[in-house]
Amino acid sequence: MNKKWIIYIIIAIIVSIIIGFSVYNFLSNDNEELQGTDMVGETELAENSKEDNIANKVNTIETSASEENISPNAIIIKKEYFKACDHLVRTVEDVPESLVNGNEEDISEEYPSWKIEEYSPSEITLYKESQGNCNEHYIVKNHYGVIGIYTLDENGKEVFKEDTEISTKYLPESDIELLNEGVKIIGKTKLIEFLEDYE
Repeated sequence: MNKKWIIYIIIAIIVSIIIGFSVYNFLSNDNEELQGTDMVGETELAENSKEDNIANKVNTIETSASEENISPNAIIIKKEYFKACDHLVRTVEDVPESLVNGNEEDISEEYPSWKIEEYSPSEITLYKESQGNCNEHYIVKNHYGVIGIYTLDENGKEVFKEDTEISTKYLPESDIELLNEGVKIIGKTKLIEFLEDYE
């Protein structure tokens, strides 16, 4: 046999021994690490898993409850239906500071005569019905030489509100007659538009 082949075989045997020794050391180290580890039984594992699930549920409930708290930037939308005039008046206001971080129950206590239609941490809609007229009914009349503004109370009775600075002295006769009888206007925007025509 050739000397060259004998050298190759000897080198292959030496490499195999080295690899075998390395694998043996690696496997024996893993066994030692496992021997130092506490093995958990199936029953104990199941109990730990139950405890974790309960803890997660508690955390979930706490988180969702805190998400229902009223935001400092929340708005309150009030919708009030007036039966006498058949109008629905909608107003929007910022949430009072006393209700920030409160909840739906706090809203009910703060607004006992209102029904909560919708509730979210950022927007609360309240609704109620009233017997009388809404405060959007105006009568514009001649009042001692100037245009005066009247409102209607709950029973439909005229109540003087304020005088404007618009004099009736120089208005056309037809307009003066109209103002002497009184002009009924519904809505603040329409009232402003009406008065602007006389300025």
